[in-house]
Amino acid sequence: MKNSSKERTLQWINTQNKKGNISFEHRLQRPTGQWNNRMKSLLIHSLLSGIPVNPIYVVEEENVIYPLDGSQRTSTCIDYINDVFSLSKDTPNVSIVVKENGEQTIKEYEIAGKKFKKLDNEVKETLLACTLEFCTLSDYTDEEVKIMFARQNSGKPLNGKLLRVVHESDEFSEMVYSLSNHPFMDKIMSKTQRKNGTDRDTIIQAMMLISSNQEQEFTSFRTKDIDTYVTDYADQYLDRADTLKEAMDRFNEAFDGEIKIPSTSIPQILYSGYRIVKDKKSFSRLAEKVSEFITTYDSNEEYKQYVQSGTGSKENVKGRFDYWRGIVKTLQ
Repeated sequence: MKNSSKERTLQWINTQNKKGNISFEHRLQRPTGQWNNRMKSLLIHSLLSGIPVNPIYVVEEENVIYPLDGSQRTSTCIDYINDVFSLSKDTPNVSIVVKENGEQTIKEYEIAGKKFKKLDNEVKETLLACTLEFCTLSDYTDEEVKIMFARQNSGKPLNGKLLRVVHESDEFSEMVYSLSNHPFMDKIMSKTQRKNGTDRDTIIQAMMLISSNQEQEFTSFRTKDIDTYVTDYADQYLDRADTLKEAMDRFNEAFDGEIKIPSTSIPQILYSGYRIVKDKKSFSRLAEKVSEFITTYDSNEEYKQYVQSGTGSKENVKGRFDYWRGIVKTLQ
């Protein structure tokens, strides 16, 4: 197998696609359309922000380019330039160097929720000039290409919390993003927890507890069980997110400044707030119970048996869950 690389602008890629010189129908090519909106949006944001994007491995047969590894990236760029989709609502702003009055300056542009045609002209021009590295393979066998795929994807994956978005529907992803950025989360989450995705998982775990019932309890926070909930069940319970938000509003009003709540207990406390709001019980009494819990945490031997090790196991999650359900039952 031989290879040679060349940078190709998105404008060039789009033009070649319109001419029929790019095809996504090679026998070795993996199917397109596998990414959700958030993943597509992050690619466009990466290109505009100068964040490195992996090369596109292609073959050329009879003057037609076939992306073999990187078809999602290539097709996403083509689709976005042709207004097939809008960027997700949580896509960060981008900073671009522009010329004003003969001098270079950096300007920030909002791109969230926008199709290509709605972008500012400076952003459009910048995106069209962005490049993907096309690595063209030649003198290859099918087996060699498969070996290349395996080796390209043999590195360390993203942690499960950050990769979990792959399993989410766009609707569920937007809900999780919105609640994980609620003002109350700033009071209970550290910067490190924000960075590693603990804030997102906390909302998902709270929704799992809220979704639990007599027929089925989502009380294992193991990675595979969270992924199963997100993939197979989460969308059924989206209508409960508004009540959870109201509970978070009430918590935010009840507590001033930073609150030291162990992260293993936050989903259960959020669940408790949800139940109090839903059952129209005294939220002030719940806030008092939370304050008491924080103050006496170190000496609470009954509770601490569920946070010693294996905190994500079904037994320990359910132990913490039952503890807070018991508190909710005592409140009027």
